[in-house]
Amino acid sequence: MRDLSRRTITAIVYAVVVLVAVFTPPPFFAAVLVFAAALGSLELVALRRAGISAILEGVLLVTGCVSLYFLRSLGDPSGSLLVTILAVWAADVTAYLVGSSFGKRKIAPTVSPGKTWEGTLAGFLAAGGVVLLAMAPMGIYPWAVLAALTIGPVAFAGDLLESWLKRRAGVKDSGTLLPGHGGVLDRIDSLIAAAPLVALLIVFTGRMG
Repeated sequence: MRDLSRRTITAIVYAVVVLVAVFTPPPFFAAVLVFAAALGSLELVALRRAGISAILEGVLLVTGCVSLYFLRSLGDPSGSLLVTILAVWAADVTAYLVGSSFGKRKIAPTVSPGKTWEGTLAGFLAAGGVVLLAMAPMGIYPWAVLAALTIGPVAFAGDLLESWLKRRAGVKDSGTLLPGHGGVLDRIDSLIAAAPLVALLIVFTGRMG
């Protein structure tokens, strides 16, 4: 119960910080991203014994932060940037709740024993639903349709990559900065994977369709 309380408090504080940063001017948002990337890089240095997985995570960290800034630079922070963040959060929370309550079949037992097919698929549906519901008032553009179909699996892949990194490094968490959650990478692994996807979809399909 104590761990759940810590996790909940940390998650609320993290969510507030992220949402406030999203609606700040781009230069401030860029500073937040640089700070997060620096903290994540320090964690990767400590986990460098993981080898290739640490290198891949480092590339994803940089790509993800650049993509998040690109989404913010499009103008309206309540558009693609916020939709991406909310979809990833919905996938994470739903996967955890469904997986812990109803999950029976492990999806990647050697890499991340806690993940189940039931929770993972529920997370995919939640992420897609958030994208479509959030974009409905503004118009369902092609990028949003494609994101609804793919953001869940890509976010999951980012989570799985970080789990592989920790498994190779022989640690439970990437760090200890966030009580009940671990390190910075433990919190942003899915987001830094989903952001490049959404950025590419917008570039190749056009933001307004």
